[in-house]
Amino acid sequence: MTRTRARRHGPSPRVVRVVFILTGLYFGWRWAAGGHGPAWRHALQVLVTMLIAMTLVQSLRWWRTRRGKREGPMARFPWRDLILFKLLLVALALAAEYLLQHWMPPAHAQLVVGACLGTAIATGGPILHRRHNSPTRTTPPTTTSVPTP
Repeated sequence: MTRTRARRHGPSPRVVRVVFILTGLYFGWRWAAGGHGPAWRHALQVLVTMLIAMTLVQSLRWWRTRRGKREGPMARFPWRDLILFKLLLVALALAAEYLLQHWMPPAHAQLVVGACLGTAIATGGPILHRRHNSPTRTTPPTTTSVPTP
């Protein structure tokens, strides 16, 4: 008995999970080892690094689309949603670090928040990726149409 799978565009779910786990480890480490300066400074560094990485991923997707490796709705990239999500994630991490500094030394608070940030990216990333790239997802129209009388 052979299994046939529908041809799908993009990486397999396993590859997506591995990429987000590695990304979560990197950004968690980046936050935890963010330096000895103020928390807002390493939050800004992490946010800028996230935005640069997002731009590189989009450039790679655009290049693959131009070469015919990827077609259709998978070539979309939700810029606004991703930027807002990253801003929210970094703002929550920054608020959590400031809150935790009331009960523990700043280095420990930084480590705890870094671990939580890495875990949030590693677990939430594949879920959001699957949700965004779902074939049943309906996309809003790009233009509004006015019915003619």
